[in-house]
Amino acid sequence: MPHALRRLALVALLSLLLPAANAAADTGVFDEAWRTIQRRFYDKKLNGLDWKAVREKYRGEAADAEDPAQLHGVIKEMLGELKASHTALIEHEVYRTHYQPEMSGKTTWQAGIEIARRDGGWYVAVAAEGGPAERAGARKGDRVLAINDVAPAESADLEDSGNDCGVPSAPRFYVRVEKGQEASLLLQSTADEASLHVVRFKPERLNMIEASRRSIRVIERDGRQFGYVHLHHFLAQEIGTIFSRAIAGPLADCDGLVLDLRGRGGSPFVMNRVYQDVLRRWKKPVVVLIDEGTRSAKEIFAHNFQRARRGLLVGRRTPGAVLGSEFIPLSDGSVMLLPVVDVPMLSGGVRLEGIGVTPDVEVRRPDLLTGGRDLILERGLEALGGRLKEGGERARRRSAEGL
Repeated sequence: MPHALRRLALVALLSLLLPAANAAADTGVFDEAWRTIQRRFYDKKLNGLDWKAVREKYRGEAADAEDPAQLHGVIKEMLGELKASHTALIEHEVYRTHYQPEMSGKTTWQAGIEIARRDGGWYVAVAAEGGPAERAGARKGDRVLAINDVAPAESADLEDSGNDCGVPSAPRFYVRVEKGQEASLLLQSTADEASLHVVRFKPERLNMIEASRRSIRVIERDGRQFGYVHLHHFLAQEIGTIFSRAIAGPLADCDGLVLDLRGRGGSPFVMNRVYQDVLRRWKKPVVVLIDEGTRSAKEIFAHNFQRARRGLLVGRRTPGAVLGSEFIPLSDGSVMLLPVVDVPMLSGGVRLEGIGVTPDVEVRRPDLLTGGRDLILERGLEALGGRLKEGGERARRRSAEGL
């Protein structure tokens, strides 16, 4: 196996033990981040930047930072100068609560929800299947008007989810929760004020691996049965096992399959396992759902799936965030995500970074104020039904010709 592939895991596992974050800003962390980028960034020319000049540009701001949050904000601005995907700074607690569990297969106390800021509003971007927020009534596309009775813009209970500094996108946030303490969200499901409702829940031990497992279901439509599974990421081998067992077990007798790949990327090895299952083990029609949140290894999957003409891609264009990256711990407990290798070999020599993948069937309307409707899923089901109908008509024509 080439050395690049061995280093590559679009997400590399780190030690589970990280140092605790300091209470005051430490400008040495800025210098540490700057040196790490200079040494490890995948493009040794740093995308044409004068990296010493970049240091001078931000060093004064780093020295003036009054606390770690301000210092981290300066580092994020510096990362943004690279104009590359997989450049992020993740707070220690967010990494410990949301990233480590996904890579190690463990669970932590979570709300099971992500909130996105877009066009001046705050919206539910992800409601994990079977999670406490989803069971309480939160739905993707709901507008969030308050978190624990405080407006989102002023809430101390929102945590940066590790947003990519180099790829323009609607920033996402987790809701900070504590074991045993009830949380509440004031939501609006449509533009009608009458749709306002409060959901209350207590956090539960959860990860998105479990949410992927809980997503598996059979959808009845027009007398047919469609299997559905949402793989939230490709970070852990268990994701591949979940998919393999789904298509061999509860979804085996379905007429077609909807594979939902909206969400984070992960390991190319998990990607390839799922891809090979779709290509070789699932013989029936399939559609794959993508959007602007479909990243990294999932974009490579979508590109290869489309090129193989295995089925239809439905949704919205992916962001073109396709570089091999590693999580690198910094001395204050934060974790920097940094691209360390380009990976065109995984997409047949086609470089997808900054370009992304365009769906075969586009859903232009964003998932905002949709009243709990999942428009991409609805369009995917329609497309799958159309494929089955076309297949049936071809079979009837062949049968007639044979007669």
